[in-house]
Amino acid sequence: MITTLVLLSLSASPGVIIVDNVLFYGNDHSMRVLNTGDLVLILEHANGRLEVEYDSATGELDRNVLIDLNDEIAEDEQFVFSRGYFDEGEFEKAARLLEIFVKYFDDSNYLSEALYYLGQSYESLANKNGYDSLPGISRNTRINQSYYTGYAYRILINRFPKSPFAAKAQYRLINIFRISNLPWEDSVELIEQELAMWEEFCEEYQNTDEYVSGLSEMGYLNRVLFEISDDIYHKQKAVSIFKDITLQFPNTVHAAYANVHLYELNSNEKIYKY
Repeated sequence: MITTLVLLSLSASPGVIIVDNVLFYGNDHSMRVLNTGDLVLILEHANGRLEVEYDSATGELDRNVLIDLNDEIAEDEQFVFSRGYFDEGEFEKAARLLEIFVKYFDDSNYLSEALYYLGQSYESLANKNGYDSLPGISRNTRINQSYYTGYAYRILINRFPKSPFAAKAQYRLINIFRISNLPWEDSVELIEQELAMWEEFCEEYQNTDEYVSGLSEMGYLNRVLFEISDDIYHKQKAVSIFKDITLQFPNTVHAAYANVHLYELNSNEKIYKY
């Protein structure tokens, strides 16, 4: 009997549910409802049906409701479904599938993109806070922690510093830092700390789409520091940055944003406190 169980576990493969409300009737005569991201153990393939184990019970499922993570096309399928749910705004489903993707396909060519969209999913879910059950509350707490630590973004930057998603991840991390420390409450030290991050960002990612956004943040924070401290240096720095944006990126929303700042600075209008 022990030998049989060992052979069964060796031949079984993991599978992930990719749609909601899948009915699972186990050999314990209990009905369960499986949803996107639930993991099962696939014991046997037979005629378009699968013998699976879930929650210590065995039963059959239709092949089309899940992905066998050992299939040769599983990596692509899992990534496609994850991104599909993200693009549809189904961030809970996207996050659950992307978490599994990151775990099972650690050497994937899609991994840096998967980590970025996992971080984006966490951001959306952290802002939503729409759980009313104990398991939901527990998961939401974990998502909030992952969001505020920038878990997925940090892994992306550390493992794939040359990825086109690295700049996007670093941009989001600095925004997370700001959100975590608001309100500033006139803390020059805190604002200078964030400003230093944007300066480092612009030095590192000059050839990325996010560069001009980083410049805009530098200009904005210098303007805030001027309004708090009346230090003319920060006003001059803000004006210089915003003028550079209008010259380097003319006829863009970034240039329009810079022109508004320049006009308000020239008119002595304030934005930090209303």
